[in-house]
Amino acid sequence: MNPIFNIFSDFCLCELQSQLQQMMPVSGRSQYKYQKQVKTIHTYDFSKHQEKLKAKLFPLLGTSLPFVQAKKKSNVCKTKRVSKRRTRFTGVTKNSVNYQTLIVVGGKKTYVGSYPLEVDAAITFDFYSLMLHNEKAPTNFSWRAEDILEMMESFNQNGGVFEASPFRAKLS
Repeated sequence: MNPIFNIFSDFCLCELQSQLQQMMPVSGRSQYKYQKQVKTIHTYDFSKHQEKLKAKLFPLLGTSLPFVQAKKKSNVCKTKRVSKRRTRFTGVTKNSVNYQTLIVVGGKKTYVGSYPLEVDAAITFDFYSLMLHNEKAPTNFSWRAEDILEMMESFNQNGGVFEASPFRAKLS
């Protein structure tokens, strides 16, 4: 037989075996070995982040100055087709009938939640962005110090779960 044919057939056989091994069921936490584990934002401890943010917010209490300014979402290239999942807010995508919020934590996209209203998803993104990045946070809306402290208080009272609906009226 031709030696080149043997090398090629051995390569194809190795590739096929590798793909089959990935598809084999694995006992334990997931059905297939190659499935990604989704990490949610609710597994993080924000107590240290809250203390740092409170220290920066207290000097601004009572002023009408915003703590953070809204940063506009970057425009997509005009020559490329725009995704149907794209929304006007940073960190928010359309997921069937709901809006999904994702935020980058430690270089990895992290799932925050799914919301029926696009605005609620954007407010939730803003809250977690502020918790992680303080005054350098990319936000969809401008927020005053009082509003952010109220968000943190609500977050702590709800057992570490942020509810966006009460803050819709405070948008600027």
